[in-house]
Amino acid sequence: MKKQFLAAGLCLMTTYSAFAVPLNANSLKLKIYKMAVSTSPNCSNPVTVFVKSNPQYSEFKGGPTLGSGRLDDGTYPCVIIEFSDNIKVTPYSTVGVCDNTVESTQDVCRATSTSLLIDGTTSSCDGGDNRVAMYITTAQDGTLGSDAFNPPACNTAGCTALAGLQLLSSLTVSGSAVAKFTVNTDGKVCDGNDGASGVCAGENAGTCNMLPPEFSFTQVN
Repeated sequence: MKKQFLAAGLCLMTTYSAFAVPLNANSLKLKIYKMAVSTSPNCSNPVTVFVKSNPQYSEFKGGPTLGSGRLDDGTYPCVIIEFSDNIKVTPYSTVGVCDNTVESTQDVCRATSTSLLIDGTTSSCDGGDNRVAMYITTAQDGTLGSDAFNPPACNTAGCTALAGLQLLSSLTVSGSAVAKFTVNTDGKVCDGNDGASGVCAGENAGTCNMLPPEFSFTQVN
């Protein structure tokens, strides 16, 4: 039986160098084209939840609904988000180069990088506005500096993956229950960040950027 699924509260990582003060985000905007899930931690055989033909940048802070679809009962340890790699961030506080009156655009997929899209085609990043896919999975143990735009090779929940971002809890679809995809961005904005350590470390500060947030699923009812 197909069940209703809701997606809400999304954000993304980027990889830069960091100032010493972690901040909260006041505004987080993404342009999402498609969302899919998989019953395998390696994100194989994805099932599309929803598609947007003409998406616009939307505000994600506060848990707005991103889209909805219907899924079979089961456990889904991987979620895939297809989106524009130019995200928009406004910090809650002004610290260093982070100015809470300025919305900055961050290109999170660097030139020469590639991304495997949900339909199996490959997208190349060139420093402009590119369509990429972000893989969020329980196969990733939280190790940073990994490739967020391609699926992990391993297929065991909790394995050490060299690709993807960490999903703290799988999506479980059962009966009439509704699930919401959420993200915790508290303390994830830095005056630059080093990406590898996952902390606002203080080296090579100069740009206001996001560290990887915490992704999870929660049951609404």
